[in-house]
Amino acid sequence: MLKISVQEALPPLFLLVNTLTSFNLTWLLLQDFSKNVSLDEMLIVAASYYASMIVSSVIGATLLREKLKEKNTLFHVTLIGAFLYVLSTLFILEKTSPSLVVVAFILGAPLGVIIPTCLTLFASYSKIEGRGRLGGIVLFLVQFFTVMIYVLASMLDAAALLVLAGWRFISATCMLFYRPFREISKSINANPMKSVIENRIFLLYFIPWFMFCLVNFTEIPVLEHFFGEEIFTIYILAVVIIVGVSAFLGGLICDLKGRRIAGILGFILLGVSYAILNLFPDADMAKLLFINIEGIAWGILYVTFIFVVWGDISEGRVREVYYLLGGFPFLLSGLIQTATQRFVNAIPIYASFSLASFFLFLAVIPLLYASETLPEKKLRERELRSYIEKAKRVREKFTKG
Repeated sequence: MLKISVQEALPPLFLLVNTLTSFNLTWLLLQDFSKNVSLDEMLIVAASYYASMIVSSVIGATLLREKLKEKNTLFHVTLIGAFLYVLSTLFILEKTSPSLVVVAFILGAPLGVIIPTCLTLFASYSKIEGRGRLGGIVLFLVQFFTVMIYVLASMLDAAALLVLAGWRFISATCMLFYRPFREISKSINANPMKSVIENRIFLLYFIPWFMFCLVNFTEIPVLEHFFGEEIFTIYILAVVIIVGVSAFLGGLICDLKGRRIAGILGFILLGVSYAILNLFPDADMAKLLFINIEGIAWGILYVTFIFVVWGDISEGRVREVYYLLGGFPFLLSGLIQTATQRFVNAIPIYASFSLASFFLFLAVIPLLYASETLPEKKLRERELRSYIEKAKRVREKFTKG
């Protein structure tokens, strides 16, 4: 990794925080605007948003990969995104299904096209031994700004999109201070997509991550039905806060104990949370434990699988493609959640919790065979430093005695 100052790292890191926050907020506002449309129409809106984002992210990670690392390109893409939020206020006034589909499509594209680049810059501007902690800070900021801006924007109806326009404009301005650099990859494959899919380590981490996203976002509509509207609102708010705080814990575990341990711990906690809810469905304490344990597990898993693992595995390779494929399950999250709402009344709630717990424990198995992506040398160095510190404290204790 190149030596980079804090001043150099701040613009691309803020762009990442801004972009992921905008991704969350855009979908939240689209859901708010779609309250008067049918569930089938809402599914089309969701498909439009996520299809636009996924197609554009594929283009950004492949065809525009090198171009998007340039200062002017990043500035103009972010500025165009800000302008599209302003333009979307004209379409969103009527809040009809066709207008929502158009808005969803045009807002997804400028976000999707730069997400792989933003995550690549995060990996490039972070040292491997500190990537977890930096990822924890980024996730905390994403959660914090998502809550703060959403509280403000949700009061403004269609004008809420102007708040997001201002938020993206700040990011575009920040790019004026960005000083790009190019990493030298050790091996550039002619078909990087194929090389990623054939990477055994990638697959052993990807499979449990995919299972987590599938189970997690399938269960959210079931939980809404189980908790009821009032408690579910409290649940969502509590989880957002807990995820932001536990992100620091996830980052520390990633850097001190390794990415594999962090992933295993996250899946076990999540499996335990659903097991508790299944065993004691009517107990308030069980619901409280579920919310807290699930929030902690999400924080650990988000840091590990959104920010850290793909950056480690792609060291010296085409990072954008690793982050693109690794991020697919999360990009599909809202679509999975919306699609599940059609069948929520037909899903046996307690059977659903049992299956969720089973599959989350099952997701641990691939991680047991996965290699640790944090270099063993870094882990040994930490163990040695810890041993030396303990030895110093013992010596001081006996010297004073």
